[in-house]
Amino acid sequence: MRDSKARTRRNERGQAMVEFALVSIAFFLLIFAIFDMTRLFQSWVAVQHASREGARYAITGRAVCDGASGRADCIEWTARKSTAGMFGGGPDGTDVDVETRAWDYDQWAGLGTADATGKQCDQVQVTVSYTHHFVTPLLEAIVPSGIQIKGSQRMTNEPFGICTPGDNVN
Repeated sequence: MRDSKARTRRNERGQAMVEFALVSIAFFLLIFAIFDMTRLFQSWVAVQHASREGARYAITGRAVCDGASGRADCIEWTARKSTAGMFGGGPDGTDVDVETRAWDYDQWAGLGTADATGKQCDQVQVTVSYTHHFVTPLLEAIVPSGIQIKGSQRMTNEPFGICTPGDNVN
């Protein structure tokens, strides 16, 4: 009688280990998927912030900054700097792209001007793109090239004088 009870308990322990192994896989997949989705949301917020920071720098008309020289380079450097802390982000990040485009004050609905940073009273748009890669193997297998996140912000350059149509101010 004792032998059969001991054998039954041993078999139940083995069954509990198998059940734990099966359930723990699903549990840890869920936990890491939540972790990855949180990172994805953080990346989206950071990209939106970077485009806003780049546009805010662009409308000041400044052309000197710590990390670059020239207005267009400073706008890009400011936007890239705002992505620091993300994998492949930061000023030297390989997964971050920054693009600027300007619209002339006379034709805001028209084509962009030749100068991508615009003149006074022109609208400037800064677009930041980031490729987010997952760390969970299952999600990385589903999307091996990552997810492209884009943030875009359009603002009007500060007037260094009075904004009038046909001002031809550089």
